[in-house]
Amino acid sequence: MDAIAARAGVSKTTVYAHYSDKLALFKAVVERSGQSLAVEMDESRLRGEQDPQTRLREIVLLVLEATTSDEFRAFLRVMVSESTRHPDLAAAAEAGGLFDVIGLVASTLEDAADRRGYRLSDPRTFATVLLRMAVPGPQLDSVLFAEFRPDRALLESHARWVTAIFLRGIEPWPGEPRDVTPPTGGYDYPWLPDAADKR
Repeated sequence: MDAIAARAGVSKTTVYAHYSDKLALFKAVVERSGQSLAVEMDESRLRGEQDPQTRLREIVLLVLEATTSDEFRAFLRVMVSESTRHPDLAAAAEAGGLFDVIGLVASTLEDAADRRGYRLSDPRTFATVLLRMAVPGPQLDSVLFAEFRPDRALLESHARWVTAIFLRGIEPWPGEPRDVTPPTGGYDYPWLPDAADKR
């Protein structure tokens, strides 16, 4: 809070007048980031003439660009270092708009499935798994390696590759059921939307 007050050129009392504690400040940062990303996601949704794979690739690319930015890297470092002392931060992050992205990816995956003649029984789970496959690698590399600053071309190539592999992987093979369901039992995917409701 001292550093924020100094950077803003105000007293620490002024900072506390707006944010009662660090958690309130984190919530505001997460909410702002989520709203910014949600606007870009809505713009992608309007491009309905695209085929689902192209649309999906663009969504993943937008998420990758947002989550490998300097601002997000700094935010992620703090989240990782503070989450043990402040478990409420995970809840604050959940409220920041990620689930809107999951919903957009889920509807795009449903569109892809409809066009290819199969059905996803739980599109939100598939959407979450795709995002977990596509985003953390470049994100973690950008946090761990100071020299790694992926440009748009690299992120676009990664988004294209991962979405193509994912779509091919979930489409049923000849003779398999056309209703694709995620695995049950075993790992409970604690990071899935509504996971707390299933416990």
